[in-house]
Amino acid sequence: METSSWILGCFTALIALLLAVYVSFALREKGPILSNTYLFLNKAQRENADRKAEYKRVSIIFGYLSAAFVCLTIRVFTHERWAMVLFFAIVLFVIFYAFFDAIKTCLKK
Repeated sequence: METSSWILGCFTALIALLLAVYVSFALREKGPILSNTYLFLNKAQRENADRKAEYKRVSIIFGYLSAAFVCLTIRVFTHERWAMVLFFAIVLFVIFYAFFDAIKTCLKK
C-alpha cells in the first residue's frame, strides 16, 4: 500500500472519529448546534428555537456522515467495492434527508 493511501485512510478515519465525537455530544444535547437553520437565527429567535429538534437533526446528519467516512476509510484500506457503494448510498440518504427536512422546516414557518 502506498504512503498516500495510508495518509488518506488515516485522514478519513480522523474525520469519521471527529464526527462521531460531535454526535455523542449532540445526542446528550451538549455543545454547539452546527445547523444552518440554527446558526442564521438572531439572538431572540435562538432563545425561542426548539433546541431538542435541532440537536436531533444534527445528530442524525452527522451520524450518517460519520458512517459514510467509516465506509470510505474501509474502501481506502481494503479496496472493497461494497464499501464505496455503501458510502454513496449513505451520502445520498443524507442529501435527501437534509433536503426534505429543510422543506418541512420551511413549511412550518
